[in-house]
Amino acid sequence: MGEESYQRGVQLLERARFAEARAQFERALAERPEWVEARINLGVACLELGLLDEALAAFERTRALAPESEEVYYNLGVAYEKKRRLDEAQAAYETAVRLRPSVPETRCNLGNVYREKGWLERAIEQYRAAVDLQPRFALAHNNLAVTCAMASDFESAAYHAQIAQALGYPVHADFLSHLRRELARRGGTAPRRNPPRR
Repeated sequence: MGEESYQRGVQLLERARFAEARAQFERALAERPEWVEARINLGVACLELGLLDEALAAFERTRALAPESEEVYYNLGVAYEKKRRLDEAQAAYETAVRLRPSVPETRCNLGNVYREKGWLERAIEQYRAAVDLQPRFALAHNNLAVTCAMASDFESAAYHAQIAQALGYPVHADFLSHLRRELARRGGTAPRRNPPRR
């Protein structure tokens, strides 16, 4: 019964039927309360439903069960970030990076927290790590472009905006205009390097 509920929950989660998935994971956990994967997925379903306190409770319980799980800390970071608890989000993402430094999404999210805190150089470092790990990560290129522009590095901003756009990310037209104006004003030009193809 518990395994069947878990498998149904995974299928429902993949189909974005979050309320039904949540119910299935709760059934699975009623039989096996220490099931780490079921508890993580319960938290993810709750996150998607906007039930942030429930998601946090699920992830906190999972952290007690699996204190070395990068996935738990990543999801804790997401939940804390959504609640605007940036110090806790930062600590969770930093732990996730320490446990598994090769996950570009974690690097990107940690960059977002650093940028929110005004730590632009730290944010840029994380975004660069994300695009080094996954060169076709359009969101990370866009975030890197925005943060480079905030740090007045308009050439790098233009380069990464160009890549994000080539990868299909909807880079805002006003941002692109701003970059062109700043480059013209400073006598710079947008890099001519060819961005990756989609």
